[in-house]
Amino acid sequence: MYLFSAEARKRVNQTSDTTHMVKSESSASISSTDSALAENLTQKRQTFIAIRETYTPLKAKMKRLKHFVENNRQHIFYLVIFFGICIGLFAERFYYYTVEREHSGLRALMSYGISTTRGAAAVMSFCFSLLLLTMLRNTITFLRETFLNLYAPFDSVVSFHKVIAWTALFFTAMHVIGYGFNFYHLATQPTKYLCIFDTVVFRADIQPTFNFWFFGNLTGFTGLLLVIIICIVYVYATQLVRRLIFNAFWLSHKLIGVMYVLTILHGASMIVQKPMFYVYFVIPAILFTIDKMISLSRKRMEISIVRAENLASDVTFIEFKRPPRFEYKSGQWVRIACLAQGPNEYHPFTLTSAPHEDTLSLYIRAVGPWTHAFRNIFDQENLKQQPFPKLYLDGPYGAGQQDWYTYDVSVLVGAGIGVTPYASILKDFVHMTSIKSTYKIRCQKLYFIWVTGSQRHFEWLLDILQEVESIDTKGMVSIDIFITQFFQNFDLRTAMLYICEEHFQKLSGGKSVFTSLKANTHFGRPHLSSMFKTLHRAHPMVRKIGVFSCGPPGVTKSVERACVDSSRTTKALFEHHFENF
Repeated sequence: MYLFSAEARKRVNQTSDTTHMVKSESSASISSTDSALAENLTQKRQTFIAIRETYTPLKAKMKRLKHFVENNRQHIFYLVIFFGICIGLFAERFYYYTVEREHSGLRALMSYGISTTRGAAAVMSFCFSLLLLTMLRNTITFLRETFLNLYAPFDSVVSFHKVIAWTALFFTAMHVIGYGFNFYHLATQPTKYLCIFDTVVFRADIQPTFNFWFFGNLTGFTGLLLVIIICIVYVYATQLVRRLIFNAFWLSHKLIGVMYVLTILHGASMIVQKPMFYVYFVIPAILFTIDKMISLSRKRMEISIVRAENLASDVTFIEFKRPPRFEYKSGQWVRIACLAQGPNEYHPFTLTSAPHEDTLSLYIRAVGPWTHAFRNIFDQENLKQQPFPKLYLDGPYGAGQQDWYTYDVSVLVGAGIGVTPYASILKDFVHMTSIKSTYKIRCQKLYFIWVTGSQRHFEWLLDILQEVESIDTKGMVSIDIFITQFFQNFDLRTAMLYICEEHFQKLSGGKSVFTSLKANTHFGRPHLSSMFKTLHRAHPMVRKIGVFSCGPPGVTKSVERACVDSSRTTKALFEHHFENF
């Protein structure tokens, strides 16, 4: 034990006091600094709160509108152009017959009915001609591979076809109703006032009646035939008829050729003006003829079936030989005709084989008369050691699903038989990533979300997913399966399923007790908005994510809502490409 002198103890005390003073000053300085920082943070927090208070529901709606326009800017642009042309054509003809041809006496006899019907006729000629451009399957497939795919929404060509058709029907109704009033005015006028029609000869002793205007001249008779044909085509083009009587839909659409011929004859009499339909019709007709010749050049190639099998849930699997020089991309579709059911009836199906495979394969679900009959052909009792029937193949054709590789991150959402294009894409992706030195693609991560009532409905897909997992050693593909036949997440029975699933995965090396896959298995429907936001947090540097969905309209609409919501609340843009069946 050491003993200190009084002087030494005094020095120690002085040093201690000095140290205490320094610590006190230091603590006071730190305390004041903390107070300043706290005050500064409080001020910043108050400023942030003030900004939040100025965020009104109107601004929220404007922000949603902004994201909607951003996601659909191409569609809006082309729709504005289309309807602008329609309105412009109608307005030009209406003005011409109201003002510039006032001296002809047509408006004096038929009032503004003549102006309305001629304006509607111009729009009809434009729309019915434009329909041909939306039916250029080979041309559109080719254009998908060019830079024009960046500026034109080729994925929505079918929807645009419907928009044009409904617009044409609207102006057709306007044209027909308008001429009903015009014929009434003409039928009630004395014959002497009808001298304004140079190409029609009237007898002075007979008053032209409705029968004359409808049946007594070429224009009226062909107009009646056109109305009948248009009614047949539109009735058989409805979704219900297409599903139940596809052959009737297909045959009724053949009448469109007759409609074009009658339209040319309809204006040949030149009662009111010189024919103008050919101005809109010639170029689309030439392009359509060329495109059709390309399809006809390969339609009659007989394809031999290598293997066929009827699977559960009314699904038929067929594997057939790949024709020479048949090149395609994953996600594309073909049209096939079975010789046993008629060589001219073609139906579209998505290829499930990958481009690197030597054969082509399809999974066809029986949902209509043709597909049910097709399934019966491959029943073991019906075949009885007979050879498989021959197929005719037409294609391949482009689809929105084939652009999955143009994004750094892509999300595939499939429901029901809508998973068929993703079978091809998944196999193609893991094949290219496994030999990355040969194939260089932009897509670095692929998320597959499978929504199904039960995995037993599509057990064939489980085999493909097992093949994908065995090849994908780098974890480039993430698979989530949602089985919707079970109860919702917060139900006690579903909680027990989760516990059993988690326990079995620990015992089996991460495999699911329901699917035998390493993929995540969920019970209930997916909350896509939360999943997309989580996906964005996993890839914060990616500013554009491709989302592809295929299935019933309810599924694709929910995916669209999730894309809009995620684009609004994150820094990434979720671009949605979808197909319905």
